[in-house]
Amino acid sequence: FFFWPRATPLAMRSVFSCCCLLLAQGGAAALVGQPLSQGRAGRRSAVGMVTAAPELKDKQQSFDTSIAEVPKCPETVWNSENIDLAAVQSPSRVLPVEITAADVPEGMSQEEFFRARRPELLEQLTAGGAIWLRGFDLMKTKEGFASFYEQLELEPCQDPLASVGARAVVDKKSAMYEAVNKPSRAKFFVGMHAESTYKRTNRLGAFVCFKQAETGGEFLLLDGHKMLKDLDPAVLRRLYDKGVRFSNAELPFFDFLRTLPEPLQPLKEPLKGVFKAVAQVAVGAKIDMELELRWDENEEDGLRLLAFSPTQPPVNRHPVTGEPAWFCNVHSHSRYLRDGRDGKLVESSGASKLNVTNMFYGDLSEVSADDLKHIDEVTMKNLVYVPMEKGDVVLVDNYQVMHGRDVFTGERLHAVTWFQ
Repeated sequence: FFFWPRATPLAMRSVFSCCCLLLAQGGAAALVGQPLSQGRAGRRSAVGMVTAAPELKDKQQSFDTSIAEVPKCPETVWNSENIDLAAVQSPSRVLPVEITAADVPEGMSQEEFFRARRPELLEQLTAGGAIWLRGFDLMKTKEGFASFYEQLELEPCQDPLASVGARAVVDKKSAMYEAVNKPSRAKFFVGMHAESTYKRTNRLGAFVCFKQAETGGEFLLLDGHKMLKDLDPAVLRRLYDKGVRFSNAELPFFDFLRTLPEPLQPLKEPLKGVFKAVAQVAVGAKIDMELELRWDENEEDGLRLLAFSPTQPPVNRHPVTGEPAWFCNVHSHSRYLRDGRDGKLVESSGASKLNVTNMFYGDLSEVSADDLKHIDEVTMKNLVYVPMEKGDVVLVDNYQVMHGRDVFTGERLHAVTWFQ
């Protein structure tokens, strides 16, 4: 790009090939709907991902998320029409339901306990939204963790973001993915979110702790029913009526088009069309997310392609109970909220900015700062901190309870398996 003024047809074809390669590989691997930045000064806030533990060492953990033996994550069950938002009732439940090893009858193994209690536990999970299993020795190893969910006859599925390698695979046999453990993400608060894309959503998740952080790093829960009840009715109505649309990533490879020499300025718009068309084909072939690429240009961010998912409702009915719940990843995806917590992304290479996300109304108009602040306030008010210890597991119903993670210091080793 630095030699564009003297570009030959061969050089231009080389640049074109480079962009295709970046979009098909590097760009695709980054379209995860979660921010990625090493250069933010941070307090606590949104989103992240994990790293493997000494207990979880596996050659396959470096962004190989295709597990041929495991079914794809199910498609999202959308059922959001004609919800009477005014009729939503405040839930009386308290997250999470707690079950301890002391509940295991004398003479019964922990595996036998989970097998015998299977129907009751699954009913409690649907009714309560989340279950915290505490003090069990069985789940202190990845083999024991796999045995635990086998006793419950849960059926693993791939990560909703498997097509973009958002999480490393820790163990293919047990369909175990990394949680958000990496030291580079320790100072970033993982905002509250459902594990979901517009296209795919797992029904359940089991989060396991193999080693708690030295300080912080608590697993976080947010009741989607309480969120729905506590939001200002006017804010909720605006979001519901307009729908929301997420920018899941940006491709910042194209700012050189803004500085073309004067004789080449007429090429800017034609080249934008070419690059967008190539990128759309590459993204469509690689990524299982129904993304639309759109140009955006401003002085702060330069010229970039943004990857948008389709318009979706912020409220959705549970596929089993039919009860509506807050089902909107704004807390983790909003650039305004994320920058307020972590600080703005500093000047860096394009690759480090790929995963910058944002949320808009369905018509792509901006959600006001006041509304975003209100959503953040209600979210933080309803957070439940779960200080998991080694061997603890939290089962989460992904359609009614959101999850996140607090900032931490030291080594933190958590993992997750998703279920259909």
